[in-house]
Amino acid sequence: MLKKWFPQMENFSGQLKKYKVTINDLLAENKKLEARAKASEKGKMKDTMEWAKLKSELDDMKRLVDRIPPEILAELKRQQRQYGKER
Repeated sequence: MLKKWFPQMENFSGQLKKYKVTINDLLAENKKLEARAKASEKGKMKDTMEWAKLKSELDDMKRLVDRIPPEILAELKRQQRQYGKER
């Protein structure tokens, strides 16, 4: 009676081995993708931090320019236009 089922069991065992190889390959690929995603997230965070730093510097510069008295700012603009004409 076992002889009757033996070929089917062998065939089933062979299929299981193929599935195991495929599953292991997929798990390895998944690990690689997770590592790439993690690295990408670090890069995104770095970009966000750099952007925040630049925005802070820009805000500081705007506050500095806003403190310049209007008459001095107007004189600087006039001098800049005059310098542009001389070139």
